[in-house]
Amino acid sequence: MRTFIAIEVPENIRSFFTELMPVKTLLEGVSIVHKDNFHITLKFLGEIEEMLISEIKQTLISIADETSSFTLKITNPGVFPDPLKPRVIWMGIENNSALIELVKKIEENLEKSGFQRETRKFKSHITLARVKNFRNGKYLFEKIEKNFKNKIQSVALKEGISEYQFSVKEFVLMKSTLTPHGSIYSVLKRFPLSK
Repeated sequence: MRTFIAIEVPENIRSFFTELMPVKTLLEGVSIVHKDNFHITLKFLGEIEEMLISEIKQTLISIADETSSFTLKITNPGVFPDPLKPRVIWMGIENNSALIELVKKIEENLEKSGFQRETRKFKSHITLARVKNFRNGKYLFEKIEKNFKNKIQSVALKEGISEYQFSVKEFVLMKSTLTPHGSIYSVLKRFPLSK
């Protein structure tokens, strides 16, 4: 079973991201993530045996019980690995201390259960699109970036809001099923934070 631990994104933020997309038609070599699949991955577990699920759930319950809810702020759109050859287009999320601490607890506790610790520095983001055609990916990223700046300015003028943020009151253990039409995510368990 292919699994990961994530924070789901609320509906208003998912709708905001969808509004940033300049195209409603397909771009060759670009796979836009469906808005129901927007999330922040805290840890990718990969293929795991079903018998491990119970142990993972117990570990995550303990972590959630000692973690308070917190707020995340959206920063700016970006790409991996670089703007000239984008493979992934994403929306950045502020790496605040509460988020970093949650990821650290997950890494430390799951390492005790035999999961390898992530060696790369954690970069919180929400994937918007995956790219195979660099030219179309670059075009999409430039449009998203422009739309993001315009939208932020427009909302700031109309509503006096200069940033988008949302509360995190839980995280989830997700199952990912790969299909020819993209991944299908389903929640295996929700872990409400203590406060």
